[in-house]
Amino acid sequence: MRAPGSSANLGPGFDVLGLAVARYVWANDEGRGELCWDGHIAREAFEAAGGSGELWFEFDLEPGRGLGFSAAARAAGAYLAYRQGGAGHDEAQLHSYDLVNDIEGHGDNAAPCVYGGMHVIAGDTQHRIGAKVPGRMLFWIPEIETSTDESRSTLEPVVDRADAVFNLGRLGLLLSACYEQRIDLLRTATEDRLHQSSRLANSELTAKAYEAAYQSGASAVWLSGSGPTLAIVATDDAVGPISSVLGESGAVRELALDAEGVVVAQ
Repeated sequence: MRAPGSSANLGPGFDVLGLAVARYVWANDEGRGELCWDGHIAREAFEAAGGSGELWFEFDLEPGRGLGFSAAARAAGAYLAYRQGGAGHDEAQLHSYDLVNDIEGHGDNAAPCVYGGMHVIAGDTQHRIGAKVPGRMLFWIPEIETSTDESRSTLEPVVDRADAVFNLGRLGLLLSACYEQRIDLLRTATEDRLHQSSRLANSELTAKAYEAAYQSGASAVWLSGSGPTLAIVATDDAVGPISSVLGESGAVRELALDAEGVVVAQ
């Protein structure tokens, strides 16, 4: 079973927006990869979903980088268990989302990992958006890791009304930019006052890469999840300069939007 990673928040969409990226984890009961030990996150989800027997795991998705590794691992394990139990694809996805969202508490990661595409989360409702981010998507992925729980602990528990209004305006503009394929709107549309400033202040390396991406011609940059990875939207002519500059401090990869979510795949 294969599940994609994800990039959550997309700037102003804190805890409510996420998209799936074509970088994956695999879970199987056929002996391929690494045998999951007791307590492995994929195995925990596999067992919680009623799976039985041994579980093996593979991945090309970096853990601890803000790319939805834990949600993807749990989605793959849960989906395999439900398919073992006789569920069809749609049913297995539905139950996998409920389980992963319950464990993770982050629907903006769980929905893209399970269903693919781009999603908006509103309480108990998740909805796949019929649009995509315009331009080419690059991801700057450094060697350092970030704990989501530790990162969230630095955020203010109460936000100023002006900051909330600021983000609401950007969120509306971001959705319009995606539906209308207006890359020229993205820089303003991905601005944020709720979480990025605090998180960037705690990672000098990421903050420098954020500024360097814009100086190199990026159309938009956002902190992927809680970081340290940055998602970067670029025009064709900006891809080279951005990759050259940011490649000095981390891996730069161009990743497509995954449209399938968790599926049966070798």
